[in-house]
Amino acid sequence: MTEGTQMRRLATEWDFVLSTLQAPGEEGEIAADAVGVTILAGFLGAGKTTALGHLLQGDHGLRLMAVVNDLGAVNIDAALVEQSTDEVIRLTNGCGCCALGGDLARAVTELASARPPPDGVIVEASGIADPGAMATAIAAGTGARLDGIVTIVDAQAADAWLENPATRPLFRRQLDAAHIVVLNKTDLAGENQQKALTARLGELAPGRPVIPAALGRLDSRIVLGAALRGARADPGSQPHEDDIFATRAISLADAVKRKDLTAFLENPGPGLLRLKGFVHLTGEGRSVLHVVQAVGRMWCIEPVSHGGLTEPPWRGLVLIGLAANVDDWGGDDIATNHFTY
Repeated sequence: MTEGTQMRRLATEWDFVLSTLQAPGEEGEIAADAVGVTILAGFLGAGKTTALGHLLQGDHGLRLMAVVNDLGAVNIDAALVEQSTDEVIRLTNGCGCCALGGDLARAVTELASARPPPDGVIVEASGIADPGAMATAIAAGTGARLDGIVTIVDAQAADAWLENPATRPLFRRQLDAAHIVVLNKTDLAGENQQKALTARLGELAPGRPVIPAALGRLDSRIVLGAALRGARADPGSQPHEDDIFATRAISLADAVKRKDLTAFLENPGPGLLRLKGFVHLTGEGRSVLHVVQAVGRMWCIEPVSHGGLTEPPWRGLVLIGLAANVDDWGGDDIATNHFTY
């Protein structure tokens, strides 16, 4: 696809997105009682799943449903979100702008047609998804309208993603599509760093509000209906390259030693950007289920002791990174299910 063709596609796609941004009660083709759909976008490890969990459990009196679009054959994020609500549809193809379009439209239609209908649907995009293209898929659903796109940014990792030539184009594309930008993990960033990054995001996404957040806690009144509160931006000039990223799944049916896992997390292989999963760790004479999360060299291992999740549908780690380095990521030799997006 030539650059000119890509730009025409982006412009057409954005015009279509804008046509779906309609407030309840406005006259037009979209029914006034259509269910509003919000996309939670953001690069790998930004905190989208945590934010979605808080929104679903929030004391706002709203009945919210969710669609979780994760990478690879194992939907780790959906298993975490299902601790908050049973009203979750899993989709497993993180590149939402490609093969997922029809599935996403059907999922949105299914949730919007529930009786009684939900007050809103939140779609959590994968870290490598193009939210602008996902919006066109959502608009293809019946009984739904796009409420807006909220892009979540990791205050600790944003500068690194922007400085990396391989990750910068998609990171910029996710900002370009946003109506509201959320600067997450501000509790882990210094005051000067937060101010500098807020200013930088303001330059990269002019006209969009930049809202600080800690621990993924977002006000539902701001997030839902984001298109009415934020700017309608130009889609930008960066095309979405769908073959840059890859995933690997490491199956860990048996318990592992903490020291072996931490040694791997502390020294990620070149090109490995994100890691998440469920593992059983040995200790104190018993095996305990833990959730593992890592972004670059920042990682955490926490016991799964809440929400009633006693056994996940799959045990192991999902690795996400640059496809060119997939053989150098490291990890267990029994890695299976190698996908490239």
